[in-house]
Amino acid sequence: MSLDSAIWPAEQRDRIRRRLDRGLAQLGQDLDDRQRERLVAYLAGLARWNRAYNLTAVDDPMEMVDRHIIDSLSVRPFLRGRRILDAGTGAGLPGVVLAIADPGRHFILADGNNKKIRFLRHIRRSLGLDNIEPVRARVESLELDPPPDEIVARALAPLVRLVEWLGPWLDSGARLLAMKGKLEESERTALPGAYNVELVQLEWPGQRGARCLAIVSRGEQEP
Repeated sequence: MSLDSAIWPAEQRDRIRRRLDRGLAQLGQDLDDRQRERLVAYLAGLARWNRAYNLTAVDDPMEMVDRHIIDSLSVRPFLRGRRILDAGTGAGLPGVVLAIADPGRHFILADGNNKKIRFLRHIRRSLGLDNIEPVRARVESLELDPPPDEIVARALAPLVRLVEWLGPWLDSGARLLAMKGKLEESERTALPGAYNVELVQLEWPGQRGARCLAIVSRGEQEP
């Protein structure tokens, strides 16, 4: 495993690790030392590439821990399937973080942006993440065989648009876990009646702003 964390001084790396440890404790999640080092290395790689390619608007390392790592891990308890599609993954959020935390699951990281997919391929090589599969494709034109068990999407699009893009997989039994800041009732009611929406508030100490998870699944079809 290649660690890029030398981008930061030793004192700052220690602060980042302490921030990560605190966030994991607040979520009630435990990762081993290797997983924690991989998360720090992922952030360091993201910070390095961000200087040239503007992969994320968040550039403060401590903020990156909270807004990228801890926020991504907040959805982890709700995952059920083994084959997970991260739709519109961007720089690998939440897919890379979840893949580090759950090595037994396979994550397809789909995005139409070439520089972000190049970054994710670098992360796969440098961190030895065999359970991530970066795919350059727009979500609405993506084809997968076999299909995903579940789909995660982090602030990607309104629910009705996501269901429009992902409907065939949802109709086949996959669930959509859409991470949102706040879900307006109008967005929820705009969905076709065939789909159920379970709304879960995502909360942890030190959280900034409202965060929720909309779990969308196909309802039982009429005979």
